[in-house]
Formats: sequence, C-alpha cells, structure tokens
Amino acid sequence: MPADDLTACDGYPCNDVRHVGFVATELPRNREPIRVIMIAAAPPPTGPTGSRTCSQDTIEAFRSAGYHVSSLDDIGDLGVYVTTAVKCPKIGFGLNQETIEACSYRLQAEIESFPNVRSILLMGNTAIRAINVIALRMFGEPAVPTGSAYKVKGHEYPFGDITLFPSYPESGRNLSVEGNQQDVIAVDIRNAITVAGGTPTRPHTTRPRRSQHTSRGPQPRTVTGPGDD
Repeated sequence: MPADDLTACDGYPCNDVRHVGFVATELPRNREPIRVIMIAAAPPPTGPTGSRTCSQDTIEAFRSAGYHVSSLDDIGDLGVYVTTAVKCPKIGFGLNQETIEACSYRLQAEIESFPNVRSILLMGNTAIRAINVIALRMFGEPAVPTGSAYKVKGHEYPFGDITLFPSYPESGRNLSVEGNQQDVIAVDIRNAITVAGGTPTRPHTTRPRRSQHTSRGPQPRTVTGPGDD
C-alpha cells in the first residue's frame, strides 16, 4: 500500500536489507526550485564496511561534471534532489523485486512532492527497476527498457512530462568497472540539468571530456542482460 508517512516504514517487510539502517525521507522545505531528481540504489552499508557514503560519491560525481559543490546542500542549490530507490542498506549484492516494489510507493510519493521536476537521473539498474514499477502503475507500461544500465545509457525516455536519464551507479565501487563511467555520469548530470531548464545558483566551470548527448526524443529499444545496481 502507498506510504502515508515518509519518515517510517510499515512493518519493515523486506528480508534482503538492513532495517537498522533505514533512512527516513527528509523533503526540503522549499520544493519549488527542485527540477532534477537523482535516484541511487540504496543507502550505504552501516558499520565498518560502509567506508564510503552516498553523499561522498554523489558530490564527486557533480564535481566531475564541473560543479563546485562540497555538500548535498550545494547540490540542492543546483535544483537537484538526491534520494534512493530503497531506503534501507542492502545485505547482499542485489535487491529483490519485491523490495523495490515495496519501496516504490515511497519513491513515487517523493517524486510527486516536487511540482517542477522535469528530469530524473536513474543511477543504475535498481533505480531503473523502481521507476518502471511506478510507470507500470501510472501508465500501464515500463518507461525504460529492462536490462543493464549500460545498454540504455545515452538515451532519454519520457515519464509523463519528465525526461528520464538512465546512467551508471555513482558509487566508487562501480566506477572502477569501466574507465569512462565518470565521464558518462558527468555528461548525464549536465544534460539532466540542461533539459530541466533550471537556473543553478552554483556555476559549472569545466566540461566533461566526452561530448554531451543532445537528443531530446526517446530512443527505446528492447534489451536483456544482467543488471547492475
């Protein structure tokens, strides 16, 4: 059922996450300036294994895109809201579809809380799966072809009047898989902000080494293959 309270979970039904690490949703007081949402997979692990945090990786991704940021508040000044598809840290490598579906109501409520959102960055396959669950409820069909994020990167897909940008996970662990992933993420961030049409209060000063993708139209195709986070 839809979550009425974004600061709590009803019964913690999922068995593939650490409930002790549940992250309550904190929506900004002023939601009007938010025009971009970045959705990662899940909060970082708790305890000694959580050597990096979501915020550190996200800040580094925006710096790679050329933005002078040092905190999530700075990223918010760009008109970007950062969240996760699942609100508890993962126990293993992947996440069950049931877990993504259970949290998707909460994610949908977050998205609907921002009236001026025009683009959404999907940072890996978990975020893509979550938005597809929401799209099935809202529109009767998935918004992004299923499969690995690398097979749909560089394309844009409609989600109502919002443009979706499937991308790579921004965590340091995943960035080591392919040498150019940081550049790809940087371009996606810049494109998402540009498509959203917002006027950021914090400037960018450098360009990614890869040229920006400029197509505004969706370019769907059917893909299959193992997923990444």
